[in-house]
Amino acid sequence: MGLAQHSRKEVPKARSLSEILHKEKQLAVVGDVSAESLVASGVLLRALRTLGVDFEFYTTVDPVNLDTLGVQVVGVGAYVQDCLNCVELAELRSRRPPQHVVPAVVESLRDVVTVAPEEYALLISSALTKYTPRSLFEGPSQELLEVIAEAVEVGAVKEVTTPKLLGWGSLPLEEVVRYSVDLCLLRYFGRAVDRVSEQDVARELGVESLKSIEGRTYLPTRDIGVVDLYEAAYVLEYSVDVEGPEYTAFTPLNFSYFLWATRGFRRSLEYVRRCLDAFLERRYDRLEKLYTLECDPGASATVVTKILRGLKLIDADALVAFRVSGRYYLPLQLLQRQQRVGLAGFKRERGYAVLDAEGLSKLLQKRTFQTPQRG
Repeated sequence: MGLAQHSRKEVPKARSLSEILHKEKQLAVVGDVSAESLVASGVLLRALRTLGVDFEFYTTVDPVNLDTLGVQVVGVGAYVQDCLNCVELAELRSRRPPQHVVPAVVESLRDVVTVAPEEYALLISSALTKYTPRSLFEGPSQELLEVIAEAVEVGAVKEVTTPKLLGWGSLPLEEVVRYSVDLCLLRYFGRAVDRVSEQDVARELGVESLKSIEGRTYLPTRDIGVVDLYEAAYVLEYSVDVEGPEYTAFTPLNFSYFLWATRGFRRSLEYVRRCLDAFLERRYDRLEKLYTLECDPGASATVVTKILRGLKLIDADALVAFRVSGRYYLPLQLLQRQQRVGLAGFKRERGYAVLDAEGLSKLLQKRTFQTPQRG
C-alpha cells in the first residue's frame, strides 16, 4: 500500500515555497510516516490555513493516485518518486542531501509567515526522534543544531546541560526515574519510588558520577505540557503509533492534540512496563531482526523498541512488533521504504501495518529484516 504515481507531462519546477504560493490557491501536501515529516507537514498546513490556501493532506502509505488530484503536490520529507509535477520541499534548499526536513520548512516559511515558539518546539522535538535513545547517538547533526540555535535566539527554546534523563531538574528525582524512557532504569521505571539519591541512579547506570552522562537538553520556554523536548520527541513517536500519522500531522493546527497525546503517553508507560517485563521474561518470538511480543496496544511499539535499544537488550537496528489476538502490529515509522514495499496490500491501523501470521511469514521470506532500520 502506498501512493500511486503515473507519469505526467513535466512542468517547470518551482524554486521556492513563496513562488508556489504565489501561483496556487490549493495544494496537496504529502508527508512520510516519520514524526519529523508529519510535524513539518503540519506546520506547513498551519501556514497554508493562515494564508487562506486550501489544502489536502496525504501520507506515503495512503493508496492515492497523485495524477488524479489535479493540484500542485508538495512533499515534506516524502520524496515521492515518478511524479513530474511534485515538489519536495527539502530539495528547494541549496544544501543537499539534507538529513532533515525541518530546516527546509523553517527556511521556506520565513518569507511567508512567522514560525511560532510552539511550532519551533514541535519541529525540533520531531527531528530529535532521529537521535533517540540518546545513549546510541553523540547528538543532533549540525544541520539541526542550526535550527536549535535559531530557536534559542528567538526565545522559543532554552539549551541546558544536564544528565540525559527525561525531566532532570524539572521533576523530583523519584519521578524522573519512574518516568524516564531515556535513559531507562529498569529497577525504577514504571514503579512507585519512595526515595532515591543521585548515587543510587549512578550506581544503577554503572557510572561513578552522573556528570559522565551529561548532555545538551532543550527546554521549551513556553508551557507545552512536557518537561523537555526529548520527552516531546517520545510523545510524538507515541502519537504516530497509537493515534495515527494524520493525528500527528494536524497537531500544529490544534495544539490540544499534543496535550492529549502527552497525557496518553504518560498513561501508556504502565503498559510499556508490562511489555518490558514480558521481554525480560523472554516471552517473545525472534525472527531475524524482528521481535514479536504480546503487548497492550495502548503502548507504543516504537517507544518499546527505543527503550530496548537503549538498554542494549536488542540490536540498534532491531524492531519490536506487537502481537495482539493473532495479529502483528509493525510500527510504520521504524520501517525503511524497502521494507514497506514488502508489505504490499497490508492493512493499516493508525500508525501500524497489521499482518496475520501468513502475512508476516511472507514478509520474512523476503528477508527484509536483515537490513538495518533506525527511527
